[in-house]
Amino acid sequence: MAPHGDEDEEKSLRDPLLLPDEQEEKLVQDGSLDFYGSPAVASKTGGSRLSTPPALLVFMLCCSLSLYGVSYNLVLFMVSKLGLSNAAAATQVSIWTGVHDLSPLLVAYVSDSHLGRFKTTLGGSLIYSFGLALLSLSVLLVENKVRVTWLFFVALYVIALGKGFVASLLAFGADQFDGKDPVEAARKSSYFNWYYFSSSMGLLLAVVGVVYIEDRLGFSSALFVCTGAILFGIMIFSSATKFYRYASNLTGNPFAGLSDHSNFAGIFLVWLGSVMYEAMRAQTFSLFVEQAALMNTKVGSFRVPPASLNCFDPISVLVWTVVYDRVLVPVMRRGTGNSRGFTFFQRMGAGLVVMTGAMACAAVLEARRLANFHDERGQINVLWQIPQFALVGGSKVFYYVGLIEFLYDQAPENLRTLSAAMAFFSASVGSFLSGFLVSITSSITGERGWIPRDLNDGHLDYFFWLLVALGVANWLFFLASSRSYKFKE
Repeated sequence: MAPHGDEDEEKSLRDPLLLPDEQEEKLVQDGSLDFYGSPAVASKTGGSRLSTPPALLVFMLCCSLSLYGVSYNLVLFMVSKLGLSNAAAATQVSIWTGVHDLSPLLVAYVSDSHLGRFKTTLGGSLIYSFGLALLSLSVLLVENKVRVTWLFFVALYVIALGKGFVASLLAFGADQFDGKDPVEAARKSSYFNWYYFSSSMGLLLAVVGVVYIEDRLGFSSALFVCTGAILFGIMIFSSATKFYRYASNLTGNPFAGLSDHSNFAGIFLVWLGSVMYEAMRAQTFSLFVEQAALMNTKVGSFRVPPASLNCFDPISVLVWTVVYDRVLVPVMRRGTGNSRGFTFFQRMGAGLVVMTGAMACAAVLEARRLANFHDERGQINVLWQIPQFALVGGSKVFYYVGLIEFLYDQAPENLRTLSAAMAFFSASVGSFLSGFLVSITSSITGERGWIPRDLNDGHLDYFFWLLVALGVANWLFFLASSRSYKFKE
């Protein structure tokens, strides 16, 4: 019969976010401090407390809901209420998106060098909530015929700057689990899964709830809801302040020991593969929507807005997270003995394959759609897009979450917020790459080539197959870079 301690550890590995019945009063092994600056006791702080991880996950859900609640219909508001042209509004949103995708890098430097992850998260979220309140007020004034366009844009960029705190929140949440303890290491791996689950739940609530409020009650009402959500999240996050663990490795210059970290180049090569992955994922907001617009969007008597198929992305993430964390990981643990179930590279490699499969799915569907159009056999129903969205969502659970965990685990301790920010930055670079690929393809194939103004005259399926080929090449590059990678001791 196994000793009682082994039973506790086995139970924790089966269900990493649950607290074992009994724990010894021992200090964490990674040098973390408690709220009072003393060495943290494992059983009384951080991820060992049942209340701490949920507080962080609820906060992340509120952050995601508020951010996506602002993003959706922003172009429409600028056109209909501010009087901007479609082109000018699209340009403004693109610039704003680029700034808020880059802000985590700036915030990460402040976090790792001066303030620490907790203070940066709290301060950044307060700036973010102030920007939301300011935006809500400016939109309310615009809706009441008061011209305060300048205030609207000031508020938008306060939000973009404040949004960078999500990188420090991600790193701070992971700090709550002692990677040197096998039980807590398993919980940390599970935390990354549920972190992304919370983010996706926020996205789904924004798509379903906030957008509905915008449509029924106006943009300002929806923004006040977003402001209330982030303030509620800050309150939940702050309520657990005395029970968090705090890293004690601020250096003043997070890059001071970078030259001593021999495999930083290896980390960069592994990260580089995420750019092509994000370029493929960017199609869900662009070419997938254009593809849907040319399909039969009626389901019974209801007309499905083409862009609303994006809701199947977060739904897929929610389902796949539960399946991965509760089914696949326990099976792999028993088979391999690895506390994470899958290794970093097994997980990420599988995600790249699934994303490439999503592009292949889109290509096959587009070829069938074009054949039906040219043969005058009627339109394919838009619900046939669900498989490709479901595959995209599944790939994120494998690749994207695996990438975040890998970057956090392998980065130098004083660069962990910056490494988390790199995962957000790859989305920005991937979007630019996607735009470049579409532009260069249109230029080479001509105005009536693969991606013409009227997609019925083109071959969008060929472009999707191009992405499949690039996805395969990216997977081979990933295999090479992962095989040469040397893990830190």
